[in-house]
Amino acid sequence: MKMIPTLAALMAFTSFAVSAETKTEKKVNISEFTLGKTISGTEITTETVTGHPVVIDYWGVNCGPCIAHIPFFNSVAKRYDNKGLVMIGAHCQSATDEEILKVAKANKIKFPITTGTNGPIEFSGIPHTAVFAADGTMLFHGHPDDKEFERALKTATKDVGNVAAGPAASTSATAKPATAGPIIPSRPWTNAEGKPVVAALISVKDGMGTFRKADGNTFTYAVNKLSAADQELIAKSQATKN
Repeated sequence: MKMIPTLAALMAFTSFAVSAETKTEKKVNISEFTLGKTISGTEITTETVTGHPVVIDYWGVNCGPCIAHIPFFNSVAKRYDNKGLVMIGAHCQSATDEEILKVAKANKIKFPITTGTNGPIEFSGIPHTAVFAADGTMLFHGHPDDKEFERALKTATKDVGNVAAGPAASTSATAKPATAGPIIPSRPWTNAEGKPVVAALISVKDGMGTFRKADGNTFTYAVNKLSAADQELIAKSQATKN
């Protein structure tokens, strides 16, 4: 006898299909964000955060819970500095730069502060935090007290080798990156065939780059066999270093 699906079974299947589709979200990358203007600390740009795990905390000077979380984010920045973590305090309320800096100084914020930072995420309250892996993929966005925040933070930094300091380790607007450590901290590199590998660039000599992976092993690779974007990043880093 041919079985006829019951109405309940059809409804259950439809419900499952809709639920599965709803949970499928487009992956967001930090390259889709505008990082805005740096008003305190080492200048933050899309280029300086490339290859680094990143935390963006949206906050405001008139937000009590935001102010209360400053010591927590100071500790996050310090805890993961050796992983090259870039901590960004993205101010998002109406206030002058002077008003923001006054609050930042009073509360001893130890990471860069920006204004005009925005991206393809929606939220209605602050503090609101976004966590990005070293390849730029957003792993989490939500309230910093959410247990998923710490989980995303550990995921973002677990495969990143230790570096001398993150690009945003100092709050001085005139501070320069540390000269010790690799030329470029651990990040994803792409060869001419499009295959990625995560490693830090230690040195470049006669067109050959020496890279170090998270496990400490090193290897050499011809710079001109990397993607055009990777070659440009190396050229700019060498120009800055020299």
